[in-house]
Amino acid sequence: MKKTFYVVAMSIGAVLINSQVTAQAKETAVKMEQKNSIIVIQLSIEGMHCQEGCANGIDILLGEQDGVVKSTTQFETSSSEIEYDANVVSEKEIIALIQERGFKAARKANPKKKEQ
Repeated sequence: MKKTFYVVAMSIGAVLINSQVTAQAKETAVKMEQKNSIIVIQLSIEGMHCQEGCANGIDILLGEQDGVVKSTTQFETSSSEIEYDANVVSEKEIIALIQERGFKAARKANPKKKEQ
């Protein structure tokens, strides 16, 4: 009876350890995915009249948005490069923010993940 109990206890312990390791591996994978969730998009922006008020205003607006890491808008090229955390904010939400200010915004190229 003691041997049977010991074997059962060892088996249960092995199962618990294995499930704990599996849970830790899943948690690590999720953290790595979240770390690699910074996306860089290029947008064309129509309707800007100057760098100071329009382009800089877009950067200030986006800088206040949770999830936006960096925004660089150029009046001369009618474009904006935006780095954002896809776990916090979406490309659609970013474009909607810009359009709410009266500008037209559209993606210029396919988004890419930022190398960490």
